[in-house]
Formats: sequence, C-alpha cells, structure tokens
Amino acid sequence: MDKELILKTKFVLDEEIKNLTTYKNAGTVSGAFYPKNQKELINVYKFLTKYHFPFIIIGNGSNLLIDDKSPLFVLSTKCLEHKISIKNNILSVSSSTNLYEVYNFCSKKSLTGFEKLAGIPATVGGAIKNNASAFGQSIFDCLTSIKIVDRGKIKTISKDEINYFYHGTNLKNILILSANFQLKHLNKCEILNNYINCMKIRKQNQPSFLCCGSVFKNPPNCKSAGVLIERCRLKGIAINDAQISQKHANFIVNNCNASFDDIYNLITLCKRKVFFKFGVKLEEEVEIISKNLKKSHF
Repeated sequence: MDKELILKTKFVLDEEIKNLTTYKNAGTVSGAFYPKNQKELINVYKFLTKYHFPFIIIGNGSNLLIDDKSPLFVLSTKCLEHKISIKNNILSVSSSTNLYEVYNFCSKKSLTGFEKLAGIPATVGGAIKNNASAFGQSIFDCLTSIKIVDRGKIKTISKDEINYFYHGTNLKNILILSANFQLKHLNKCEILNNYINCMKIRKQNQPSFLCCGSVFKNPPNCKSAGVLIERCRLKGIAINDAQISQKHANFIVNNCNASFDDIYNLITLCKRKVFFKFGVKLEEEVEIISKNLKKSHF
C-alpha cells in the first residue's frame, strides 16, 4: 500500500449521496474516493481494508439505498477508464464499464449476449455482484471468469467458483477488476431488434423518475411482487417525496428530495401489507446500506 498515492487520489469529504446512487436520496456519506486508474483503485481498496474502515464499492449505484445516518466511506469506480477488447469471441471488459457500452461494442461486432441487459443502468462489476438479469437473461449466462483482488493479490476465478443465485452472489465487497464473457455471433439486425423491443417494454412499463429499478425480488411460485403490491392498493401512495410508482408498483421513485427514511418506510409498508393480505414475505432486491434498521417481525 502506497500512502503517498492515497493522498493523490481524489477524495470528497462528506460526499452527497445524490452523486453516488440513482436514487439520489438526500444526505451524505463520510467520504468518497474516486481513483482514476487501476493502481489507485487497488491502493485505496487495500488502505480501507487494512485499517478496517466501513466502506462499500460503488459503480453507478443503481441498486443501492444508502442511509445517510450510517458512517460510511465509498470507493467509487466512476472515474476509471472503461476498457473493452475481444479475442476469439472472448470479450474482456473492465468492471467500471456500463452495460450499454458493452452492448454497443458487441452489436458492432455482431455479437449477442448484452442486448437484453443494455437497459440496466449498471456497470459490469455491479451487474456481476448482483447477478443482474432482464427479459430472461442473466449476466452470468455468458460470463466465464472475473479478475479480482483477493487478500491483496490479483487473481482470476472462474464462474464455477462464484456462488451466484437469483439477483445475488457472494461477491458483496470483493473488488472486481474485469470480467471475461464467451459470446456468439448473430445478425446485427436481430441484435438491434432485440434491443429495441426490450427498451420499448421498459419505457411502457417502468417509470423514468429517480429510482433503483425493482425494489423487491419476485416471490417463488407466486404472482410478481408488483402485482401483489398493486392488489394491496398501494400504487401512488407517497411519503413526502418518495412514492410507489403509478406505472409499476415494484418501483419506488424519488420525486425530488426524498430521504432514506421516506423510501425505507414505503418499503416496510409494502412488505407489511403484502404479508398480511397474502402471507407472502417480500425480499428486497435493492441493497439497503444502514446500521440502524430494526428487524421485521411479520
């Protein structure tokens, strides 16, 4: 670990959460590091790990709700260079690269595998950690391996060494540097049509306001979370600037300046109402970062 390099890395004290997540809820974190290259990234990661600072790694922050009352540092990948290369149909991508960028690169090469995922506002690293999926396709479908920092050393692990499941993995605060994907060729027109059709469905069914995407996972052997919430007549219900979307009940939107508590209280309301009406316990898809949450007793 290079202490001088730590001092040269961009750091914002009391960084606003609105600069870190797509929810853009009010409040601040203790501070945020913005490394500009892999060397700075690994160095900050080692520093935060060695001295046991409470921290999280954030790409676009599209699946996060952060409590501003929790003392927390952020290691952001926003300022890192986005790298994509291909050899023998094996795509290598830096973890900071956005999914749409990957789709755009692949479509020009007539390679399929990312057109259904392109509408997710996530980086490759974030998508892998959360096993992002859309329209029946998961990012793990084409993934072959990832490069990570493990105990201070860079190593490559195969997909088979990762414990992944529905919208989740065991990679929570692991630093992912890059990923490799095995892709197949497909006609450019078919790839474009797949992308356009998926984006049409998104536009028709999902809100465009500030949000985290789907708040809850769909319960197994049950109606979708959105249908259950809608049947509880919760569509449009608001707490201050946080509101359950009129367009899709599994989305909670920030209409302007919603706080963590506003959004979290709506999440709790949905869980409670659905449980009492249907006996179904909804599980959050959004990752909630807080040290002050009370356990649910229903």
